Amino acid sequence: MYRLYTLTVAGIDAWRRDQPIVLFANPTAQSGRAREHIEKAEALLTEAGVPHRFIPTEPAGGTVALVSRAIDEDGARVVLAMGGDGTFAEVAKGILASDHAPDVALGILPTGTANDQGKSFGMSAGPEALPRNVAIIAAGRVAAIDAGRIESLTRDEQLLQRDLFFDSASVGFGASALATRNRDRELVGKIPLVGLVYRDMLVYAGAVARKFAESYVSDIKFDLEADIDGRPYVFTSLFDVVIKNTRVFGGEWVLDPTARADDGMFELVPIAGRIDLTSKLVASLRHLPVDGDLLRDLGLEHSEPIRGRRFVLTVAAPGSAGRPPAQLDGEEMEAGERYRIEVLPRCLNVIVPATGAVGVAPRS
Repeated sequence: MYRLYTLTVAGIDAWRRDQPIVLFANPTAQSGRAREHIEKAEALLTEAGVPHRFIPTEPAGGTVALVSRAIDEDGARVVLAMGGDGTFAEVAKGILASDHAPDVALGILPTGTANDQGKSFGMSAGPEALPRNVAIIAAGRVAAIDAGRIESLTRDEQLLQRDLFFDSASVGFGASALATRNRDRELVGKIPLVGLVYRDMLVYAGAVARKFAESYVSDIKFDLEADIDGRPYVFTSLFDVVIKNTRVFGGEWVLDPTARADDGMFELVPIAGRIDLTSKLVASLRHLPVDGDLLRDLGLEHSEPIRGRRFVLTVAAPGSAGRPPAQLDGEEMEAGERYRIEVLPRCLNVIVPATGAVGVAPRS
């Protein structure tokens, strides 16, 4: 039997309303190892006395409709997202697309690559953290967090993509590395045995290293005009720009330690170049934070986040470089020349730890 931490099952029962929890996960992820983790999670839920059922996720955004049907047609009021930030986003979109979003709570079992959402709320990630995370779900402490609505457009306002995000959106280097990671992952999956050792975070780290090296021989920078709550900003020769909701970025960094996921504000983080990127990564490593004054003494200046509720971002790449790539919650999105972003305050109920939750307040 798996050891459980102290539970308060009545907490989640108040949200379930006599309906089983619905667990969404991809059993084919992580070269099939995810199936074993799903079985362990189900065993822990059973041991905790939490009624549940499992629904496998579907590719190409199909999970969103599955979640909405589980809520509107089957009466589910607690749903679990097991996987990475992409799974969290798809399940969250399904909740907000349903007719009962204010009455639904979303639980997290982080087992993906970065797991920014769970880590931002003080949760551990990976299969070894399942006992504690199932206990958090059973306790049923809920916080309402913000979401973002984003539109990608051409310069003449033609809509390319409209979507929601919950953790971060970015344009530039990070999104380029993500696209490279995805191509590498597809290639690795076709090579026998290689996928057993070169996978997950290792594939992503390899993609980041390659794009970083390429940046020395090809210009990947872009200019950005930003309107943030009616205030104009101009940035030239940016390496990357990140719009952040939660605290943890890339699994290991906290770009703004004062950020909250429930304050109705996002943080825009401009990254001016390789030195700026290096400075941010060194200063914001969550397990080893470095004082900003020390970095400045070493000549590592970096730009500070800018908070806002509404953002209009106009991107201009040099010459014929084309549109810089973009990403949402760790998934590629249609790159545009202009982006409109609006914060949707406290619209999603998320189950968080009773103690140690960071950047959120309990739902009243």
